[in-house]
Amino acid sequence: MATDLLTIIAGVADHKGLGILERRIAQRGAGTPEINQAIEARYAEFGRIMVEHKTGLDLADLSPAEDRIVNAIGRYVALQKRDGKNAEYTFRILRNRGLIDSAEVTVARSKVTQGFEVLDQAEMRALSFEQIIVDHPQEFSARARWYAHRTLGLPNDSEKPPADSGTLTQQRTELVLDWLAEKAERNGGILKGYTNADVGTMLGFEDLIRHGRVLGNIQSRLDFACYQAGVPPLGLCVVEQFANAWSQEGRKWSFPVATMRQAAQTSKWFPSVFDEIRANARLLPGQAAIPWRKELAEREAAVRKWAEGLAPSAQADVVDPAGKVDEEDLAEIELKLLDRKPSVRERVSKSIERGSIGARLKRANGFRCQICDALGMEALGFLKPDGEHYVEAHHVTPVSALEIGSLSATNIMIVCANHHRQMHFGAVKVERQGNQFIVTIDAKTISIRRFRQSIG
Repeated sequence: MATDLLTIIAGVADHKGLGILERRIAQRGAGTPEINQAIEARYAEFGRIMVEHKTGLDLADLSPAEDRIVNAIGRYVALQKRDGKNAEYTFRILRNRGLIDSAEVTVARSKVTQGFEVLDQAEMRALSFEQIIVDHPQEFSARARWYAHRTLGLPNDSEKPPADSGTLTQQRTELVLDWLAEKAERNGGILKGYTNADVGTMLGFEDLIRHGRVLGNIQSRLDFACYQAGVPPLGLCVVEQFANAWSQEGRKWSFPVATMRQAAQTSKWFPSVFDEIRANARLLPGQAAIPWRKELAEREAAVRKWAEGLAPSAQADVVDPAGKVDEEDLAEIELKLLDRKPSVRERVSKSIERGSIGARLKRANGFRCQICDALGMEALGFLKPDGEHYVEAHHVTPVSALEIGSLSATNIMIVCANHHRQMHFGAVKVERQGNQFIVTIDAKTISIRRFRQSIG
């Protein structure tokens, strides 16, 4: 009898059929530990199939908590179907946030969740997100653990939940960013020579066999945030990236990983770049595959243009905005220009703005408009085919004014196209005060740092 039932259970085609069979087994008192285990396993299989179909998530190599979340969804969906309801809201959260983050945001609420109530009424509390969080605390934030304890009636260390610092995935992402930023600062902005194991050790991961998938997901989230910022992927600053990173996955083109790695390891990683990556990462779902898959499906050409446009930086051409720019003796050029025609002076000015010095300063300022930054506006322009954001260099004192120093970096401001036109044709007032430009624009007065220049 038991063998026959096991065969029947294995052959059930869907949730509905399994639910009917489960009720009949219960009515006849034919349930045994072996039969019940087979039923639960079949529900888990249906749950996995539905999650993959409804969300497109990759369910390979799941962590223990993720595996239980998938199993719980299988049971929850069956209960909803039994009551004539659907679970589309659950699938939408999973699709947008991934498994771990979905459990986090679902549980961390002032009211007990519907999912918990449904499972609790069916005497299946052990399948709830709350119980999963309690059983696997290392995979969830302190805030999620607090709410899970509250719902399950377990004690908490405090009366109020911890402050919302994001999901555990985002907290770990920011820890990695902090670590990389400190490392870059110690090495003049350069990031290379460290391994994924080093990053894992910093996060407290005992070994990458156990935590490699978690760390790989964090690196992939950072890489997507880098893509959004138009900079090389941080994940390729390591000595050797994860084996499955940047795989072709059926596309007709492949990522130029070697060139991308050179670009990442020769770029100057300034604090402003880390700030932008951090801001981007905070808006991403916990599971990195979600935004990557969506972007490749909808804007594959843009991803390819970014990847193929990345190129190694010439270290001599990359400088910190607070540092010095070494260039040929501009003072000598300025002296020669004093008796030249205005058209000649303008041509030289343009060559400086668009040439190596302008390029250095643009890169040094992270391709951001200094005026937009000071006004609190979006400071990055559109992304060019070479992977850099469009921005322009502006001579504050026109070269035509015949002033010594008008060609130097101290006289250049990095601005967007709109503000460049406004600087030339609008009612803008600029004064110099030491190492600052004091700019009055649109009835507002702002301070902008001047670049420094060493000559000779």
